[in-house]
Amino acid sequence: MLQAFPPLPPSSPDRATVVPRAPEGPAATMDLLLSVLESAEVGVVVADASARAMYMNASARSMLDSPLGVMPPWLTVALPALKAQVERHGQALERLVHGELTVRVRARALARPGTLLIELAVAPGSGSRQVAEQLARGLGLQITDARLLSLLWRGLSNDEIAQTLGVRTGTIKSRLFRLYQKLGVKKRPAAVLRAQEVLAT
Repeated sequence: MLQAFPPLPPSSPDRATVVPRAPEGPAATMDLLLSVLESAEVGVVVADASARAMYMNASARSMLDSPLGVMPPWLTVALPALKAQVERHGQALERLVHGELTVRVRARALARPGTLLIELAVAPGSGSRQVAEQLARGLGLQITDARLLSLLWRGLSNDEIAQTLGVRTGTIKSRLFRLYQKLGVKKRPAAVLRAQEVLAT
């Protein structure tokens, strides 16, 4: 619902016009937080004590091939070991393999008992050829650009991409700038969202 604001007073050269701000509060803060989480490059899952996903962002839904945000069985099976590590060390770091997919997993406890915050990133080289080919077809990119985009989608930093491709970080920055132009975007999160749209279909 749109909020009606009082009419603005006439402005004069020696007096600034103050425009009322939209109301802020818990609901507005929650909307902002969810917006940030949804567009994050890293997959984010909040799992409850019974190993169900309470929340799964767009990256995680795409990575786990779960459009409805349901925890896949292979990740559910791994949760008890992750919880045990978190209880002992405060966090858990693992690599999980499912078919051609290799996922780097970082888990931490949240304030609610038994609840875990799980961050997911696809490990380099995990199904990379298939992902790059799908991006090339879906976005009309050359395979070299599609491979670069697939590494962005996996959450790799510029340095990690440079190491994976065997080039300098400065070269990656230049290639990313040209890739963003081809995709019609300005920043990395927007490019990752384009990749997610293609890979989710």
